[in-house]
Amino acid sequence: MSITDDARARVRRARGRARRAPIAWIAAVGFFVLVALIVVGWLLITWKVDAVVMAIPALIPLGIVLAAVHWLDRWEPEPPMLLVFCAAYGAGASVVGTLITGNFLLGVASNYIEDQKDVNAFSVLVQGPITEEVIKGIGILLILLIARRELDGPLDGFIYAAVIGAGFAFTENVIYFASSGSTGVEFVWLLVVRCILSPFAHALFTGVYGAAIGWAARRRDLWRFLAFGAAGLVGAILMHAFWNGGSVLVLPLIGVDPSNPFGWIIYYLVFQVPLFGLAAWALIRLQDHDLEVIRFRLDEYRRAGWFTNGEVRMITEWDARRAAIKWGRLQPGEVDRAMRGFINDATRLAFAREHASVDKKDPRRREIEKELLAATREHRLVLNASQQARKANPEADVKPSDA
Repeated sequence: MSITDDARARVRRARGRARRAPIAWIAAVGFFVLVALIVVGWLLITWKVDAVVMAIPALIPLGIVLAAVHWLDRWEPEPPMLLVFCAAYGAGASVVGTLITGNFLLGVASNYIEDQKDVNAFSVLVQGPITEEVIKGIGILLILLIARRELDGPLDGFIYAAVIGAGFAFTENVIYFASSGSTGVEFVWLLVVRCILSPFAHALFTGVYGAAIGWAARRRDLWRFLAFGAAGLVGAILMHAFWNGGSVLVLPLIGVDPSNPFGWIIYYLVFQVPLFGLAAWALIRLQDHDLEVIRFRLDEYRRAGWFTNGEVRMITEWDARRAAIKWGRLQPGEVDRAMRGFINDATRLAFAREHASVDKKDPRRREIEKELLAATREHRLVLNASQQARKANPEADVKPSDA
């Protein structure tokens, strides 16, 4: 089975558009990957073999967060290059920035606070949450600067922020584990707390800010960025502080002594678990909203004759989408790429139309819509050519995809 040379040329053009990445993306990814490598070198010099060994348990929460992000991002996956940027920024630059600014703030605070216990409390409740969330939040602003069109709403903002938070937590966990000096039961408890009970902590903290920026990015009004950004940053800092030291403030209110060895577990079950559940519910609602956007906007194109009912169902029903992708993998590579390209570009088209309806000041909104319409048309031509080839030669063997 084969498709025409013209169809091959069309899918190559469509793939070229899909792969085209602004030079700013490439430069930013390269720079922050370099910074991440420098951090890796610092960890190896400082803790040597311990840094390598402790990276293994640190992969557990990282894997959990990335799996959750992948599931949340399944309808309109973000560009892999930008996700790599977020992971490298979180694991490298944000850790470096936090260490520098955090040590500076602690030095200043120690000049005014005499009691070491108060200095420690300042570090846990004020210095840590502020410096870490501000530095991590800068990564979201960089995404906004170099790839604003990839921020389609609060869920996108949360996804980028969660990957930054996951990268940060990975390096932070390696540092915690390698420098703790704990052994036996104490070290096992440290692993349980960091890897099992709180894998989403940093992802959620920074995610609050990312979601706020993603919401503001739907329009170009400066006041929205300032207002939503400030609210999101304050929310992230407060959540972080509440996680770090809320048990000391909250447990006495419910009659539990904070010095009780089981106090933190009680605090975690009574307050942190419901907070996580609320955040999960909100994220699922945002995902449902994005799916409704895809359905609504593609239905507009269907009524205008650009898509068929079957195509809209294939894109907006998960089982049908998976079946189409699975079918594509059994075809020659160009057909497989056309199927995946058709689904991805049609999904992007729905969000481009949504963006155009909200941000009418965007001068390129119509141009992008036309480009994506052209891309879906070219993908469809490749798929139609494949179907015609199968009808002309129904006994031809189906070759595995070379993608």
